[in-house]
Amino acid sequence: MQSRQGLDLQSRDTIEDLKGVPWVFAWTQSRNILPGWFGFGTGLKAIVARYGEDAVREMAHDWYFFRALLGDVELVLAKADLAIASRYSTLAGDLHQRFFGSISEEFELSVGQVLAVQRQQVLLENNNTLRRAIRLRNPYVDPMSLLQVELLRRWRDGQRRDGELYNVLVASINGIARGLQDSG
Repeated sequence: MQSRQGLDLQSRDTIEDLKGVPWVFAWTQSRNILPGWFGFGTGLKAIVARYGEDAVREMAHDWYFFRALLGDVELVLAKADLAIASRYSTLAGDLHQRFFGSISEEFELSVGQVLAVQRQQVLLENNNTLRRAIRLRNPYVDPMSLLQVELLRRWRDGQRRDGELYNVLVASINGIARGLQDSG
């Protein structure tokens, strides 16, 4: 079986055969950016419980690797939009109810833990330019994301046969990737 780009789709028989790029790209398109933060809040909470918040703050201050990791997670949390992500998640039917609550809880925990360790009130508190850029771009990207959810619903309902709808979906993918200024 060949896709429109000529890729052999049947050579990917298992989830293990997929490469990271499409995986991360899909999570970015759906505004979850889940691979960048999921589990971080739980892990950080466990470390704080074991060693104390002061020790973790000291580690963030003195250890470049941990400081960079904390900053990277803070950035993806700031870029994620769980309200939009929830719309994509509804496309999974019953699985939305089964899993999205856990995703939301971990997101909130991750945000709370990052803010507590960094003694901040909001994500990217110390990077006003980036925080403003994300806030300003979302009103332009959000409608494309909402449109894409509807297009995906129609594409699935039509058994993935409508070539014109496919082309519009591809355009929405490109538009969102450009709007987010991040392909994953």
